[in-house]
Amino acid sequence: MRLLCVLMLLCSPMLVAAPTATIRILGLQSSSEASVVYYRDLLQLVLERTAAEYGVAKLELVAPPPLGDYRYLLMKENFIDVHHFGTSPELERDLLAVRVPLLAGGLGWRGFVIRKADRLAFSQISEFAELKRLIACQGELWPDTVIMRAAGLQVITAERHDQMLEMLRRERCDYFPRSIFEGPVEQKSFQLQYPDLEFNSSVLLHYPFAMYFFVKKDNIALATRLEKGLEQLAQSGELLRFLQQHQIGRQVFPLSRFTQSLVFQLDNPLMPANTPLQQAAYWFTMPAVQREIRIAPSR
Repeated sequence: MRLLCVLMLLCSPMLVAAPTATIRILGLQSSSEASVVYYRDLLQLVLERTAAEYGVAKLELVAPPPLGDYRYLLMKENFIDVHHFGTSPELERDLLAVRVPLLAGGLGWRGFVIRKADRLAFSQISEFAELKRLIACQGELWPDTVIMRAAGLQVITAERHDQMLEMLRRERCDYFPRSIFEGPVEQKSFQLQYPDLEFNSSVLLHYPFAMYFFVKKDNIALATRLEKGLEQLAQSGELLRFLQQHQIGRQVFPLSRFTQSLVFQLDNPLMPANTPLQQAAYWFTMPAVQREIRIAPSR
């Protein structure tokens, strides 16, 4: 009888551990793309914060394909479960957006990776016409490419991050815009391979920009979990503190270091109408800069 009771206790549902869910995400495209680690770390934090309600989940890194549109890895293939994208109407049509910005709007603040030999020339830029004479490198499928071209900037594109660094080194382009969160930490990663390049913030581009986690349209359970976790982090202030303390944020804050920059304010023609721009807890505010010029869209 005692043995039977023991067996019944061991088989009780209360004592059987719930299975661990596996969430598949892409690994790094290249070692110089160090900022992508932030999204992985944040996703892990959200999963931990929501484990009591939704169960334990672990991340599985999947090697990214060398070419292609990552959107289709979510839409059509059983390959990954979640990925981060800069939002656009097209993305929000094809995928399910978790509408809590992951970098507090920080990807819309962009300095330039440049050749060190051009440092003085960029520090002397005072008008947008001077920047329009130069050529930027950007990703083929990045929304930033559309935003910059809409402002009248010259842009050439490549598929991979390391290709753009190589194009800059070979003087096929003049600057590679990266956010103030991406540029400094990426420079630490590429400085051995590209010692003649640096991240420079004497000139900044700014446009409203939201980077979200996206999941497949029918993966409502995961989207709900991520939204709930991110919303709690944002409203409590922990999301901003996490950004400030992460390796990509430590060299950015305090934001007063950018007050001497020249800022060109651009429109974002890709910004969906339902972007939560009025949610103050989602965005950081840049202090007043020395000089700011608003640029009308190019016709």
